[in-house]
Amino acid sequence: MKRIALLLCLSLGFVSLFAQESVKLQNAGNDALKAKDYAKALESYEKAMAVWGTAPQDSVMLYNCGICGIQVKDYDKAIKYFNLAAAHNFKPADALFKVALIYKFQKNNDAYLKAINEGAAKYPENPSFKGELSKNFLMEAVAHYNGGNGLLKAAIDKITSKKYKDANDPGYKAEIAKAKKEFSDAIPSLDKAIELNPADEKAKEIKAACEKQVKAL
Repeated sequence: MKRIALLLCLSLGFVSLFAQESVKLQNAGNDALKAKDYAKALESYEKAMAVWGTAPQDSVMLYNCGICGIQVKDYDKAIKYFNLAAAHNFKPADALFKVALIYKFQKNNDAYLKAINEGAAKYPENPSFKGELSKNFLMEAVAHYNGGNGLLKAAIDKITSKKYKDANDPGYKAEIAKAKKEFSDAIPSLDKAIELNPADEKAKEIKAACEKQVKAL
């Protein structure tokens, strides 16, 4: 029994030492973060986590590691730690939004759109996700709107240059139909953008222009 008690005391003592060392390293990371020495902060935090081992992680520290990862341009680590912070329920919407913005910065469009759509589905009232999703729908709509205008101008230019005889020319009609489809395809995306951001006057203006063209063509 004495031997078991001794081993237990030694074990608890080692756990206590590890915990103290982890806290010491974490505090060093906090100090470095305040001093904007992000590389040192990240190094200290990661050492703290390594010492702590399998014990529950400090969610604030995980989030701070994500911040440091961005600052030192180690984006893979930033993504890793923001995802962990979200999994530990520390500023989960904000952490996941930062992951999406990192993908956007890296021009990883597929990962960015997936992150934005998943975040918006999980946190539908979060203003960051709503705003970003609204911008995406507006960009989709603008692409269709510009495409429609381009096709319409090209068709009119071909009549002016006598490539098409008149507005009854089959070629002209085909191009006008394509332009009309582009304007029509823009409208659902604009509706979604306006639903997410009712104050978006640009989306409303483009929608009105698209509806006018669809009716006219």
